Amino acid sequence: MARIEWAMWANEQGVASAVILLVGGIIAVSGKLFLWPIGAYAIVMSMLIFIIEYPRGKRSKGRTIQRSGQITFAKLVSCFGPLGRNYYVRFLFYLLACVPCVFLLSTVMGALCLLVTSLIYLKAAIANEKWIPCEVVVQNEGGKSIKRLRPPSMAPPRMKQTKSNEGMDHDHEGNSAENRV
Repeated sequence: MARIEWAMWANEQGVASAVILLVGGIIAVSGKLFLWPIGAYAIVMSMLIFIIEYPRGKRSKGRTIQRSGQITFAKLVSCFGPLGRNYYVRFLFYLLACVPCVFLLSTVMGALCLLVTSLIYLKAAIANEKWIPCEVVVQNEGGKSIKRLRPPSMAPPRMKQTKSNEGMDHDHEGNSAENRV
């Protein structure tokens, strides 16, 4: 069975958490709720979290599909050095960032999503994963040639050849029915 890359799940959850936290913060500030400064905090935090989480990290195996425009954000996260690549740091940062948002009703959902994000990053950190920026893939002009399959010669259902063809059944390799035992 393949190994689960927890950081990929945490990254997607982090982007969703940032959006949910932003919406809750906008509702709190625009509605001038009692604790509207927490809503302003949620707006600022959601933008910071979005900047950190927008670039996808490189997968250990296989190809990584980059988000459009993630190269700029990836350079910014790379500037943080070990603090940007280490998932223990992200776990602690998101855990502490979600605490003030729990005290305002419009930001509670975003805070819970951020808590789940931090727990997934903890699991990724325990699994010894770390954030590595994706390289820009440049294809050469020639590219790879694609081998095309020939279209079928008979319409479905494709029946086996009958005995009228050389007097015996033949499989696709030309072996007769008597030789196929």
